[in-house]
Amino acid sequence: MKAYELLQFLIATVLSDLSNHRIYLKGVIPLLRNQETLPLLPIPKLEHLLEFLQWIEPIVDREEFQESQEALAEFIMPNGDGEKLQKKLIEVSKSQSSGWLAPLWNDMYLEYRGQLVCNMNYYALLENVNYKSQYTVATLGAKLIYELIREYIEISSKCFHPEFSKDQPLCMDQYNHIFKSVRLPLFKKDMYKTYPFTNQHHIVVYYKNNMYKVETSDSDGNIQTVDKLASKLQRIIDENIEDKGNDIGSLTTATRENASTLYESMEMDSTNRNSLDTLNTAVFVLCIDPITQDLKTSQEMLLLSNGKNRYFDKSCQIILWENLDIGFNNEHTGADATPWFSLINRVFSKIRNEANNEIDLIDTSLPDELEWHIPNELKSRLTDQLNKHQDLVHSIYVDHLMFNHFGKGLIKTEKISPDAFFHIALQIAQYKTFGKLRSTYEAVSIRNFKNGRTECARAVNEDVSTLAIEISSKESAKDRLKELYQNAQDAHVNRIKKCQNGLGIERHLFALYKMYEKYGNELGISSPPKLYDSPGYKQLKHDFISTSGVGFESIRLFGFGPVVDDGYGIGYVIKDDEINVSLSTKIKNKDKGIELLNNLNDAFLLLMYTVIQ
Repeated sequence: MKAYELLQFLIATVLSDLSNHRIYLKGVIPLLRNQETLPLLPIPKLEHLLEFLQWIEPIVDREEFQESQEALAEFIMPNGDGEKLQKKLIEVSKSQSSGWLAPLWNDMYLEYRGQLVCNMNYYALLENVNYKSQYTVATLGAKLIYELIREYIEISSKCFHPEFSKDQPLCMDQYNHIFKSVRLPLFKKDMYKTYPFTNQHHIVVYYKNNMYKVETSDSDGNIQTVDKLASKLQRIIDENIEDKGNDIGSLTTATRENASTLYESMEMDSTNRNSLDTLNTAVFVLCIDPITQDLKTSQEMLLLSNGKNRYFDKSCQIILWENLDIGFNNEHTGADATPWFSLINRVFSKIRNEANNEIDLIDTSLPDELEWHIPNELKSRLTDQLNKHQDLVHSIYVDHLMFNHFGKGLIKTEKISPDAFFHIALQIAQYKTFGKLRSTYEAVSIRNFKNGRTECARAVNEDVSTLAIEISSKESAKDRLKELYQNAQDAHVNRIKKCQNGLGIERHLFALYKMYEKYGNELGISSPPKLYDSPGYKQLKHDFISTSGVGFESIRLFGFGPVVDDGYGIGYVIKDDEINVSLSTKIKNKDKGIELLNNLNDAFLLLMYTVIQ
């Protein structure tokens, strides 16, 4: 570490320790230290889209490939639609200090008109079994609040340590939208709002479908002690006020147009408006839930809930069960999973290390309960939405695979990529389950660029297709399969690296289509280019299997909903000694979902012990 970097690190550490007392050194902003030196995401050259053909070849037949190839040739020809849209994208990007993708990507989230539940929000279940015995609901909840508020203050004061991938600095902008944020439902396009930092801040606690405002600092900005926070939570629990049936959170389970109508009706009343403001400006929401009967039910409650005790428009909801299990449900607009889980990992490292610290409860008043004036007509509409949400809950199936034979520890000793290993096994499982390969979405972080979020790398390629077919036939020799595995891994890793370097194709194609939507008439393009209606593009974009993975030891399960009606949402956590997989799909696909997980389990074992070793 260079001398000036060491100095900045030491200063940031001191600031972190002093953050309870709101003491800062002017001019020291470790969070943004590398921000202005990060490159902007490049716009790939138009001819780079020729790689589109490699991406679609394993998932289309010969006629579909030919039709798609002709559509691509027409798109990228001199003076063709692609060239016009590319020039417009370059022109527009010059006026965007954030780069060409970020504004379009934010609009994509906010213009979405379906339900956030199961379609946009994602969840995590944490690994905290080893220190449950040290806490009660109130004391563990207080530790969570205290440590997360400390993180919030560090981020707000720009003292949060910058992150790196190896030696590469990462964009830290997403951290600015993690706390004290909310997605506000509006007609046609929502608003994502992050409220400014103030000395005095609060959270909202949800218990039995009732909401309470818990002050997390005093007027000078000093964080409340863990003892006082625990006492506030215990007072809420002891008061045991039964569900009053307001069902405010059910509005966040609606389609966005319906949510905006309900929200507008609610805020016409000044009492409701004040309570909504308290909810919106909360740093985060803590939901205290009754014990679930098993892990699958916990997944359901994290992903879907029963429509009560949740407010899905908040950027962060912590779910704390009465058996001390802990989960998160996050709204996706402001930040992706990796920054969130990196922060959560920090918090849980501190809680784990301080598990034996004694917490004393003290006498305290009941926190203010949020008040609502819900006339009968509005109450009826909220109840109707709650019933609609139940229909959604009953239409979704969730499951998991807790594979504990090995994890990335063994995988890395074989000098292979854990991510490639997972996805090659998944494609073998897909082939065995469905008899063919269809498009598989894999999110790839591009935070090495300023304001970078994710690119998409499709995990199906010609090499993994060949391996899946031959390994399923059981006719190929081990040496042959080992060679095919290496080819499949190389192809997977190379595609990931291209995406990480800003040379993916999907975000580029997405941006060009947005240029058509915004400027098509101006450019003389009266209808969508044929490429976007080609069978190759349609099948590539049909996220039959949508995946995203994390590697934090504190995360037990990570998941989200299926993207398409016949598809599967696959979240995976590759840990040192295990691989945990969550699955979601429509209930009509349940049997195939179970089969897919069973085949994935077998594929892990087959690859490691028959092909690799």
